[in-house]
Amino acid sequence: MNIYISIDGVLRNFVNRFHYHYENAYINVDEEEGSTDTFEYKITDPITNLNLTDHFAFQSKEQSDHFQYIEYPMELYGHSPVSYINVYNEFNKFVFDYKDHDVYLVGLDEYAKAKPATLFFLARSGFMPNNIKFILSENISQEWDKADVWISDSKRILDLKPDNKEFILFETTYNNFFTYEKKINKLSDINIDNQNNIIFNKDEQKQLDA
Repeated sequence: MNIYISIDGVLRNFVNRFHYHYENAYINVDEEEGSTDTFEYKITDPITNLNLTDHFAFQSKEQSDHFQYIEYPMELYGHSPVSYINVYNEFNKFVFDYKDHDVYLVGLDEYAKAKPATLFFLARSGFMPNNIKFILSENISQEWDKADVWISDSKRILDLKPDNKEFILFETTYNNFFTYEKKINKLSDINIDNQNNIIFNKDEQKQLDA
C-alpha cells in the first residue's frame, strides 16, 4: 500500500513561520526616507485557509513568489517549527511499524530553493523517510493514481480524491473552514491492521468506553 503524508501541516507548521517572516519583512520595518511605495502590507487574521495570499497582502504574485522561494526559502521551509511535539518520533515509528508499506513524504508546490530547504528541515528535525516526493498542484490527480492513502491538511488534495482511495484530514487551526469525517490531530491517532484497514484510535477508545 502506498501511503502519502504531506509535509506541510502534518510535519511542518509552515503557516506559523510564514506569518512570522512576513510580519518582520513588510510590517515591522522602519519607513525608508523618500520611499514612494504606498502599498499597504497587512495580515488578515485569523488564518482560515491554505491560500496564503488571502491573508498576506502582496503587490503581485511575482513579489509573493520571490519572498517565498528566493528571499526567504531557508527561513520558511528549513527553519519552520514542527507541527506538534514529538511528531518526528511518531513519524519514524510509523515508517518502522509499517515497513511493509511504502510511505512517501510529499512536498507540494516547492520551487527553486524551497526543495533543499525542506530536506534541511527533515534532517535537522530528525525525520527518517525512505521516500520523498515533490509535486505540483496540477499533478495531484496523477499522484492519486499512485497513492492508496493520503494524510494531509489540504482541501485541494481531498477535492481530487477518487472514490476508491482514502483521505485522512490532519486538523489544524487554519483548515477548520471545512470538515471531514476521517480526521486526526497526530500520526499516532491511526493504526493499520493486517488487512490494510485504517483504525482510528479515538473511535476505538469510544467503543471501549461505551
